[in-house]
Amino acid sequence: MQPTIEVSDFADLALTRYMSLQLQAPGRLLISVSGVPGSGKTTFANAVVHRINQISQLQHGVAVACALPMDGYHLSREDLASLPDPEEARRRRGAPFTFDADGLHRLLEQLREPPSSTLYAPSFDHAIKDPIPKNISILATQRIVIVEGNYLCFNPPDVPDGGKESTCTHPSPLWRKISALFDEKWVIDTPLEITSSRLALRHLAAGIVGSLEEGFERANGSDRENSNDILRWMGAYDRKISAFSV
Repeated sequence: MQPTIEVSDFADLALTRYMSLQLQAPGRLLISVSGVPGSGKTTFANAVVHRINQISQLQHGVAVACALPMDGYHLSREDLASLPDPEEARRRRGAPFTFDADGLHRLLEQLREPPSSTLYAPSFDHAIKDPIPKNISILATQRIVIVEGNYLCFNPPDVPDGGKESTCTHPSPLWRKISALFDEKWVIDTPLEITSSRLALRHLAAGIVGSLEEGFERANGSDRENSNDILRWMGAYDRKISAFSV
């Protein structure tokens, strides 16, 4: 199957940016793909990585790109239970405060260092509904890393005096530092009515809900709250991706 025009365009863009970067300071090119839940981030990131690797293997005999989902940085259910309001944390799982932002920030800082050895990141297992530590390897030869997730272009306001960074109302300013570590920031623009349908079906398939009706309740509840936060506090980005490409 031939890649779509936008997938090819973004793959070419990534390779061009990578070659330009090597002339300035050799290292990895870090790209973020962000958007609301159900916007198609994983599909698009994987498609671009696949196209980049097709080109690089043909020209140089090596796959230079990898996709890295942010999902592995979900707090475990055990960690959610230790938060001040465990019930709200479980209900809002997927909100900024239910992620290990510190761990994600540390990995991105490591990826910014000159590549010398394999790095490891957690994955998320939907069957057990928890992250699996060190389940994704990022090889030193993988020089274009496309990270996809909800909050990679997130610019929340400063926490007011007396506020708490761990609440939904005042997300941690660390998200701004995470966003600043990327060389390119891409955002997928997908209408919420499309994402709601995708999420309802996804929740049903994953066994999170018992019926499609419950899937829509979740999609239009906590998922919509998270989507509204993402859209309200979306930071500056370099490229917008059409929903029709994913």
